[in-house]
Amino acid sequence: MLTKKVETNYLNYLILFPDDYNPEKSYSVIILLHGYGANMSDLSTLAPAINSSEFIYIFPNAPLEFDIGINVAGYAWFPIESGDYKESAKLLDETLKIALNGINQNKIFLGGFSQGGMMAIHSGLFSENYYDGIIILSSKLINDEIKLSKNLPENTKIFISHGIFDSVLSIEEGEKINNQLSSLGFSTNFKKYNIAHEINLEVINDLSEWLMKI
Repeated sequence: MLTKKVETNYLNYLILFPDDYNPEKSYSVIILLHGYGANMSDLSTLAPAINSSEFIYIFPNAPLEFDIGINVAGYAWFPIESGDYKESAKLLDETLKIALNGINQNKIFLGGFSQGGMMAIHSGLFSENYYDGIIILSSKLINDEIKLSKNLPENTKIFISHGIFDSVLSIEEGEKINNQLSSLGFSTNFKKYNIAHEINLEVINDLSEWLMKI
């Protein structure tokens, strides 16, 4: 896939296009948000495995930089202790306006892994931005402030994956997400896997299959 790094006044991001990208053709867009301590390159390797020909992928970099080792930087969407994601949500919204501008869009999916999944729920699903689908990978709810706006059960699909052996965010957190969204009327695709806090080939294959059905 064709990869381009873009720097903005908001968030930097990677954008990946199919090798035979045609700007006149309509593409669905998948936006994936990395987890705590990672960066925009972390999930970009998933793109070819999910679908290398029919989607454009956008991988934003979280705004909060911190040291995770000697001369090694990690990034976070919000401090774990506060759970205050709102400033990052604003930066993400502005970044996506730039990233999506000029793309002949079909459907738009927002997702993330771990803390990125939390952002996908709270600054995506519950925001005033419309998404055709939300992808929640090994994540949890930040809080109980659940308010629907444009993303409603009748028009937004939900994919949730979680590892049974996840010791970072327990399987109960994934079940809670599923229960909460189901209670709001969403038809969720919730699957449990015999994995830890990770994304394996089985998750990718199930996600790819789900995307092609929407």
